[in-house]
Amino acid sequence: MLIMRYNGGLGNQMFQFAAAASLAHRLGVDFAFDMDFFNRGYSRPYGLDVFNIEKKEAKGFKYKALWALRKHIKNSFFGLNVYGEKDFNYEKRFEEITDNTYIYGFFQSHKYINPEVVKKYFTFRAAPDEKNARLIKDMKAQDSVSLHIRRGDYVQKKRYAGVYNHLDLNHYSRALEIIAKNLETPVVYVFSDDIDWAGENLTFKNCPLCLKKGARFEFVSHNTGEKSYEDLRLMSNCKHNIIANSSFSWWGAYLNENPQKIVAAPKKWFQKIKNNPYDLYPQNWVII
Repeated sequence: MLIMRYNGGLGNQMFQFAAAASLAHRLGVDFAFDMDFFNRGYSRPYGLDVFNIEKKEAKGFKYKALWALRKHIKNSFFGLNVYGEKDFNYEKRFEEITDNTYIYGFFQSHKYINPEVVKKYFTFRAAPDEKNARLIKDMKAQDSVSLHIRRGDYVQKKRYAGVYNHLDLNHYSRALEIIAKNLETPVVYVFSDDIDWAGENLTFKNCPLCLKKGARFEFVSHNTGEKSYEDLRLMSNCKHNIIANSSFSWWGAYLNENPQKIVAAPKKWFQKIKNNPYDLYPQNWVII
């Protein structure tokens, strides 16, 4: 049995699930999750129940004790092997994990993921409502592009102020210009946790090709609260994707099944260059 600890929002939970499921498939063993993170008063709820995923929870005092003492544990604890992620980028030593291991980290790299295994899990449990179903139909009939802007905690919380890169409007203009080269009439669906800011600031003035091709914006603002996950479904149904330095929109692009998709992603995820990921993106994504 592999035990993975959940930590973070929906996008992070998806990375952790994907790494555990892919590893368990390779080893031919079962897997479960330490879900104590959600009992500690954090603002991020468990979110994977929107998918067709069985909620397999590993309970027990030893997991709480292990987490509390993790910085002092070298290799094993109470009969469990222990693996803690040390680097944001892919760690080759992950391949050496054996059964009966407790695992913690973020595992934000496509290299941890077996796509055939993971995509069968990440199917939505419920059908989209009428409004979202209509949007999906439109997206499939258009030269649709999702564009995600992450502001929220990146600009509002002091602890993130010097951590995550703030993508400016020029970044999005460059991404639009790259994708527009391959489209006839781009329809750009904008998703953001600050949709009012996006509506006031996004223009095509720095994307001449967009203007030439008659591109237009569609701002998506109706999926809020418990329905926020619907934006992930909508992004995955666009033909192309422009993502932010956000695991949420990373997954929106990764789950996009269009074989000709163009995904534009930011080279600089964090403000400090030494922390920036080089194993995060699949090779065919365009890095800006």
